[in-house]
Amino acid sequence: MKPQSSNASTLTNLLPWLALLCSVLLFGLHFFAAGGRNRLINDSRGYLSIAQGERAGTPFDSRVFAPFIAAMITKTTGVSGQAAFQVLSFASLIGSLLLLKRIIRNRGGKSEYQAAMLFSLGAGLAATFGDTPVMIDPPLLVLACLTVLALDHGKWLGLLVLSVLAALTKEYGLLLGLLIALICWRNNRRKYAIAGMLLPVASLLFVLITGPRSERPVIDSWHNFINGMLGYHRYLLHFRGPVEYLELLYMWSWSVVWPVLVLAGVIVGSRLGSRTRMTDDQIGFALMLLALPLLLLGDWGRALLIVVPFACTVAVAHPLARDRYFLFLLGLGGLSTALARPLHSTPPPPMALTLAMTVISVAASVLIAVRIVRSLASRSTRHLDPAFENAFARDRDSIIDSSYL
Repeated sequence: MKPQSSNASTLTNLLPWLALLCSVLLFGLHFFAAGGRNRLINDSRGYLSIAQGERAGTPFDSRVFAPFIAAMITKTTGVSGQAAFQVLSFASLIGSLLLLKRIIRNRGGKSEYQAAMLFSLGAGLAATFGDTPVMIDPPLLVLACLTVLALDHGKWLGLLVLSVLAALTKEYGLLLGLLIALICWRNNRRKYAIAGMLLPVASLLFVLITGPRSERPVIDSWHNFINGMLGYHRYLLHFRGPVEYLELLYMWSWSVVWPVLVLAGVIVGSRLGSRTRMTDDQIGFALMLLALPLLLLGDWGRALLIVVPFACTVAVAHPLARDRYFLFLLGLGGLSTALARPLHSTPPPPMALTLAMTVISVAASVLIAVRIVRSLASRSTRHLDPAFENAFARDRDSIIDSSYL
């Protein structure tokens, strides 16, 4: 029995790496076979302009960090700006998945949970950014993951740097600065808290005012951008039609692993309902929940990526995060949704494949929803295993203490 048990354990430990490999292959499929290598959308052209030192208009002129990295890759290697962005997107995808694996492991999350997250999120990332690789969202996801790790280790100065870089990657990266300020204040790091509030905003304003070939930021341009965001979903509904619009929302929800967001929301809700002191992770996720009305104005599959690292850390404590059947459905649902991709493949995949993957995805979603509802009905969230939170809190405190020795 021991050899069989050892083999099963080895296979389980390999699952996260298998999920990572699957993400790499799926990225390659969309990048090479589905035309992502040559695809540019309006946002992509804006980022390429910024990387070349030109202005691209609102809001692209403030999103300078990822184009700066792409420009450095071009300068160092001699590749084109488009190729540099493609390298950056792929490296960010792999880096963010590896960071998430470490974050989950640090909190006692088993290999099955790591694998389910990597299968589901990795497939969504690979399909989205393999299809449109010249984007800035993967680097922002990396910064969000690094923020979680820096909070774990009490790297307060590093957190300030990350908050500034996040704000200069995309404007709603300011959320990370606000989150860092809140948690620093909670941990009696008042100077860092004040800096976390001010530095990201000041850096963003500085870039807007002094950018290349700059003119003073025009209030009207931001007013038009905000109005455009408010009407974005109305435009999509009109342009796509009701059926494709609903397909798009469903696909986006899996791109950010909606079941994990729900589990984390249940935990935070239970903490608020019982007035129990929340952990830093839960505080961070609660702040992200407050920002959802803003984030949901745009493309969920990209905007909500900043929430995912905080959701997956909070969800570790939920009993379903140790339920193998639930985790199997989680990985299967994310992977099948990414393989279907009814709107984002050129040429389109075979109809039989799309139909089969769609059926599997919907079935997984229904079964997951049933599982969550049953968990809520049994009030199992009131019996969260405190060992996960307590053990991590002890480890985190010991790491922080040792960093000051």
